[in-house]
Amino acid sequence: MRALRKLRAEDTHLELVDVDPPVARAGWVVLEVTYAGICGTDVHITHNGFPSYPPVTLGHEFLGVVAEVGDGVPLAPGTRVVCEPHALACGTCHLCRRGHAELCAAKRSPGWGIDGGMAARVAVPAHLVHPVPGTVSDLSAALTEPTAIVLSGYERAPVPVGGSVLVVGPGPIGNLAALVARAAGAGRVVLVGRPSSKGRLDLAASLGIETWLDDNADGIADRVHAETGSRGADLVVESSGSAGGIATSIAAARRRGALLALGVPDAPVVDVPWGTAMNRALDVTFSLSSSWSSWDAALALMARGALDPAPLATVFPLERWQDAFAALADRTAVKALIDPSPVPFAEDRSQL
Repeated sequence: MRALRKLRAEDTHLELVDVDPPVARAGWVVLEVTYAGICGTDVHITHNGFPSYPPVTLGHEFLGVVAEVGDGVPLAPGTRVVCEPHALACGTCHLCRRGHAELCAAKRSPGWGIDGGMAARVAVPAHLVHPVPGTVSDLSAALTEPTAIVLSGYERAPVPVGGSVLVVGPGPIGNLAALVARAAGAGRVVLVGRPSSKGRLDLAASLGIETWLDDNADGIADRVHAETGSRGADLVVESSGSAGGIATSIAAARRRGALLALGVPDAPVVDVPWGTAMNRALDVTFSLSSSWSSWDAALALMARGALDPAPLATVFPLERWQDAFAALADRTAVKALIDPSPVPFAEDRSQL
């Protein structure tokens, strides 16, 4: 089968190559991949900005159908599933024993530690899969992993019911953070982005999200305070990871408000206006990866129609993987999905 692999630990060394299909060992399942999402982590892996173990097939976000099961696996072939990317967590460290396998130092996620979903088939531990409800479309289900990222953050920094939520950064996480905040009962949700992300803001606006264009470094925080009676936002979600986005988020929050950091910075050190944060007496939460409970929550929101992330997705066949990465770099796509099916790509499949 064809697979998009990082073959060596060299910058941008990705190739579409032929590999043997995986086999289901005891406790594991083999999935026939429907869609695999490209994440910011995949971009970092491409440029050696995130640890990986080449040669390895990319893709830790995917939707698939159970094709083969190993011994001891109760799943039936044909079951549609999504999969937590927390493979090979040790199960014995203090984090695993607290229920946070997603943060285990020993884990080797598909896409960087073991072969991932940017291929026709992928093998994963059976205990990490979640069946997809029948009412959830393939496109929506393919965005379960980034939705779970958002919901994991909201588990620790809850959406204020009836309150105000400001989301800074209209990438896939930012768009999903805004959509989930609305579904969770926020009174007002505003998504903010720079002029370079206007297309992404326009898409969010078409989905009923209030959007503001940030073309003035100080303008957003001033506007937030002006429109909240000098109070500030109850919850600010920082999803850009940029120094400017962080500064805007802190300045826009109310005193005794909350800041949820979901954006991953490109550098290990970022300037932070610590004095302003201290003056606001902010509750600051840093959230990374996804909890077990957030996956079922994401699927439940989609199943009851409270959340439909499908419009955020643009589908590319595996052979056009370079176009998919370019669309993300150019910000002409919010979420790029790879269709790795070996059959000829059908354009109307993007509407499923």
